Order: sequence, then structure tokens, then C-alpha cells
Amino acid sequence: MVRPVSATTTTTDVEEISSRVGSSKLFVKGICCASEIPQVESILRPMEGVVEISINTTTKTVYVDHDVDIVSVNDIATALNDQGFGAVIKKDAAVTMDQLAGIPTVILSGVFWVISMLSLIDSSSNWDYLKYVALLSVAFGLPPIAVKALRTLRRLHFDVNCMMFFAAVGALALGDYTESAAVTFLFAISEALETRATARARNALSAIVCLRPERANVINPVTKDIVVLPASAVAVGTLVSVRTGDKIPCDGVVQEGKSTVDESSLTGESRPVNKSLGMRVSGGTINTGNTQLVVKTTATSNNSAVARLIRLIEEAQSNRSETEKMVDTFAKIYTPIVVLASFCMCTIPWAFGTDVGQFWLKNGLVTIVIACPCALIISTPVTYVAGLAAVAQKGVIIKGGQHLEGLGRVKHIYFDKTGTISQGIFALLHFNVVGQSRSRKEVLEYLALMEAPASHPLSDAIVKGAANEGIDIPKLQVKNHTLLPGEGIIANVDGKNVHVGNQKLFQRLKLYDALPKDIKCTTDEWAQSGGTTGFISIEGDGIVGAYCVADKIRDEAMEVVTELKNMGIKIVMLTGDQRPAAIGIGGQIGLEELDIRSELLPEDKLAEIGGMVKENETDKKWWEPKRAVMMVGDGVNDAPALALADVSVAMGEGAALAMDTADVTLMDSNLNKILYILYMGRRVTRTIIENVAFSLIVKAVVMGFTFARGPVLWAAIAADVGAMLIVTLNGMKLLPSSRKVKENDLAKDPLRSSV
Repeated sequence: MVRPVSATTTTTDVEEISSRVGSSKLFVKGICCASEIPQVESILRPMEGVVEISINTTTKTVYVDHDVDIVSVNDIATALNDQGFGAVIKKDAAVTMDQLAGIPTVILSGVFWVISMLSLIDSSSNWDYLKYVALLSVAFGLPPIAVKALRTLRRLHFDVNCMMFFAAVGALALGDYTESAAVTFLFAISEALETRATARARNALSAIVCLRPERANVINPVTKDIVVLPASAVAVGTLVSVRTGDKIPCDGVVQEGKSTVDESSLTGESRPVNKSLGMRVSGGTINTGNTQLVVKTTATSNNSAVARLIRLIEEAQSNRSETEKMVDTFAKIYTPIVVLASFCMCTIPWAFGTDVGQFWLKNGLVTIVIACPCALIISTPVTYVAGLAAVAQKGVIIKGGQHLEGLGRVKHIYFDKTGTISQGIFALLHFNVVGQSRSRKEVLEYLALMEAPASHPLSDAIVKGAANEGIDIPKLQVKNHTLLPGEGIIANVDGKNVHVGNQKLFQRLKLYDALPKDIKCTTDEWAQSGGTTGFISIEGDGIVGAYCVADKIRDEAMEVVTELKNMGIKIVMLTGDQRPAAIGIGGQIGLEELDIRSELLPEDKLAEIGGMVKENETDKKWWEPKRAVMMVGDGVNDAPALALADVSVAMGEGAALAMDTADVTLMDSNLNKILYILYMGRRVTRTIIENVAFSLIVKAVVMGFTFARGPVLWAAIAADVGAMLIVTLNGMKLLPSSRKVKENDLAKDPLRSSV
């Protein structure tokens, strides 16, 4: 077995090693150096089924060879995580083995079953002896089913493997060898096909989880030599070298070089993006150009864009929808009842004679096969997994199936303005001094001093605008610098209170009315053109300056709003801007004045969302699905409203708190993808309804034929297996083709014609 040179290998003796021993791979964050190796070994070595352990301290990777039938890689990861090692599964041996395992025996089982069917040509002729060939079919196909069934029974549970095992054994007891072979082969082939079909969705999600960079080429600041370190060990402010074909280890800014970067893992767009001096790059993306990039890191690997993506993916896989829980609950109640009914049919009628007993025994076996809830149980999760994988490949992360369902019911969407409808990239367009008490330089110095500590994009634009006029931030004493939500900022500068903010703030301070009429007219004109206006006042001098900051509307905003309206969805824009500015922005994207809410505080946004959610619950008829309210935002002040909405969407370029709170994250902040996820939500909902309805109808029809025309066990298993395969494939159709989607394919996406 080949392992990295720096790895440490430990072998554990196992008395009986099965043929299902495979190698799993885990990334273990808690491994810092060789001193942790004995601790990891002491945790894993005693575990039954573990054969060999290999540890690479450089890459923090643990390779474990284990018997997948005795101990799973999830058990191994749990054992490490219980001790605080932070293990993440990178490769599951069972997944790979399950895709290939049993295929030769299933093929042999099928061949012998087909041969045994020739005995039905004429039972009185020489063909009859071929029915015994069915025993070979059972011998090849039944053992894996029997092993799973016995393992389940040892846990005092009862599942589909138990049902099929008893059906096959019962048919053998009745001498129906051909039917027993049919049960065995058809179920075995369905298991193999289902495993291969669902593996595509699992692999799609696993491929995203494996994006985490493992190594970084760190540039020594003194010698300029390159040192290879684990990506998790790279600190903020470190210079790293990213050669052609290397993954960028952490988020950062390009300091040297000009190249192209493949960001498809994060955004879903396959066309490489040009990167040059001063441009931001994301960890986990790949340098695909011909030039080395030198990047100065701005975040650790654990806080990078790809780390957030992985956390969202892992959370999405663990969340279960209400529909999925309801189906599982139904199956838990339904299965024991069916098993009890079948048991009674197989036992009680023998008291009335052998012929009656045999007839009802076969009916009982057919009932247990037909009533098997396998297709019903799998109909929901396979659809969710396919849907989550499909949107993840487009650069959209949805935190679980319940939110996919919610997207299919959206009837109201509330958009925050700054950073959502607009790009959040402000520029200082206008600045006028008010009065004669202060010079333009003094007022700009005070304005830059007040805005420098603030985190709002508007503040950054004001500081940059002042710098463009050669203004440096003065070294004055600032105390009690405080954010006034929805209004502005207050601070004490050299003993004087200074306010910076919007019209609402200065109306409250009773300073706005004292402004000259020409200044009021000028600021109104700025606002009507779509700019955000504000003022600065200094204690003793009143308002000494007025400014206008403008933001650029996203290119796709108007088209997206128009299509959402065509879908019958009500669109509302929420903003803290003054009414004229809000109407100016709303008009540019096609919104009516009634659909624009302006001068809002964070609590006002919360009340707006909460009122609509409550109204939908009040107006809902019992036969109607609940109408969902969606909120789309990007900032910290949007987090409360995002948490209250039925479905919340965060822009990937926004605040980390917004992404943590939201149910959906658009990794590249492209509003077009809102259309895509709404389309996918409707497809998922429709597919689940189709799958559940089809599963129940098939069972009802076959059960009716069974009792009307006599039991046929192989027909029952064929119907059950067929239903299971059909619902699986119906769910898997949500996955896009493996062909990479070109950047301009979004405009040609099926969502535009299908929505």
C-alpha cells in the first residue's frame, strides 16, 4: 500500500477480515504535529473492523483501511470528533465499494433466473427440471439481502431487506423456486441500480466538499523562500505563491501577477475570470492562467469563501424537510401494521386446512412485498439530494430540502436595496459646504474622521472621496463613536458633538429646518436622481455640510424584477434611504411607488416581513399550500428580517452574519439565480408530489389485482422494484448534465422558458 513518505502507519490485527475492506480518507483539523499521532491511534486502533491506520501530519490527512460492514467511516469520524479532533470525511470507501459490489453475483442470479423461467414452458415435459436452476439464482442473490436483514433484526428493527428475505424464503418453503428467484434477482438489481443512480447526486455534493485547499506555498518575508504549510496554518496578511494549476489557499488580494482564475466551484460559472493587481480572489479557486500570482491573505482558510460554502453544504445535507419527516413517520407506523397483517395471513389460515393455508401464505408474502414502503420512503430524499446538488453546481447553496420546498411556494419577495438591488459600491458624487463657519477642508476632515470607523459601504465611499481631494484624517480625539440605526453616526470630537446622517436624523435634532432653501432644493434634486443624501453638523455651528453618495444598480436587476412579476410574484423594495432617492432607484428597475418602502429602520423591515408572514397564515385556506415570503438581503441589519422570512436569500458578497442567518446563499450575488432557484423549487415540489402519488397508486393497483385474480409473487416484486426505480430516476432528472455550463448559458437556461 503506497502512502506519503511523511505518513505514519499502524496496523491493527483483525481476527476475521471480510472481503469488504476499503480505504477511507479523513481530513483531521486537530492534527498539528507528530505528537497527536498516538492519540489518534489510541482512538481508532481499538475499534472493531479497523485494519490499518495511516497518518500524514503535513496535510492533516488520516487514511483508514476498515471493514465497511463492521465499522463505517461515519463511526470513525464520530470517534475522532468526540475527542475534539474536527474530522471531516473526504472519501468514503463504502460508497465506492457499493457501486461495484455484488454486480457479478447479481448478473449470475439473473442468468440462472431466466434459465429457470424456461420450466414454465411446459411443466409436464422435460423442461420442468430447470426450475431447480432457480436455487442457484437464489444462492447468488440472497446472501447480501440475508446479511442486511439479520443485521437489522439484531437491532430489533424491520426494513425492506427483512421483507424481501422472508418473501424469498417463504416462496422456497412453498416450492415456488422460480418465484423465489424472481424476488431475489429483481430486488438485488434494484438495489444495484438505485445505488449507482443516487451516487451521482452524492458525488456532486462530495466534490464540492472536497474543494478545501490542503496546502499553501508561503513566501518567507525575509528570505523570500517558499515554505509549504497546511492551508489552515496560514495567517491573515501572509504572502502566498499560487502557481499555475494550484488552488488559492485563502481569500486574499493579488499583490503581483496577472492571470485567470477558475471560480466555477464557487459561482457555477465556468469561464475563467481575469485577475490582476489589487483584485480579490477566493480560497478554493484555481489559477488556470500561465502566470504565478502572489496573494496577500485577508482571511484564514477556516473563514474563507470555500470554507463557508463547505459548512453550508454540510448543513444542507443534515437538514430534513417536513415532508420527508412526515413520510418517514408514516412508514414507521405503516410498516409494523403491514407486517402484522402479513404474519396473520401466513399463520392463522393453516388452522382451516393445508390448501387454505398455502393460498393465504402466498397472499401474505405478496402483501409484504407490495406493501413495502421503499419507493415511498426514497421518493422524497432522492429528490432533495438531486435538487441540492443541482443548485450547488450553479453556485447556489440551499440549507436543506425544506427550503427547496419553500422556494416552490414563494408569492412575495422583499428586496433590500443596498448591496442587493444595487452593487453596494458607492461613490461620493457631490459635496457642498453650508455656511461660512468652516472651510471645505475642515468639513471634509471632520466627515472623513466620523466615517472612517464605520463599516457601511457608504462610509467607505465618503472616506475615499475625501482622500481624492487630498484630505487626510485629522488626529483629533474621538470619544463615544456610536451608530444610530437608520439615521447615522454620533461622536464627541475634541469636546464637541458631531452628527453625520440622513434627513431624518437632523429633523429629529431640529437642525434641518434651519437649512437655507437653496441647499434643501439641491439635496432634493440629488435624491430624485437616485443618490443617497446626508449632512454633517458640529455642535455650535449647526449643519456645516451636505453630500450625495450614489450606488450602481445591478445590470440584471430590472430584467429579474420583470420576470418575477410575470411569474405572479409580488415584489417590494426595502430601504433606509429618503423617499425621493428610493423612488428614483425603484423606478429604474420597474417598481411602482406603492411597492417601495423607504426610510426604514431595521425594526421597520422586521415588522414589514412579519406582517406579511402573519397575513399569509391568516388568509390560508385549509386545502391550499402556505404562501411563502422571501427576503433577499446582504447586510448585518438585514439579519433579523432574513431570520423571520419563510425563505431568506443572502448575497455571497455580503456580511457573514447575513449568510449564516439565510436559508439560501448566492455565492456570486447574481440576481438571475433567484429565477433559477424559484424554478428549481417548483420542480422539486412537483417531483415529490409525482413520486408519492405514483408510489401509492402502484401499490393500490397491484394489491387490487392480487386479491381479484390470485397472488403472483414475481409480479408483486416487479411492481415494487419498478416503482422504486421510477421514483429514483424521476428525482435524479433534476441533476444537470455533466457538461459544464458556459457563462452565458444562464440566459438560455430552461428556467426562462419553463418558469
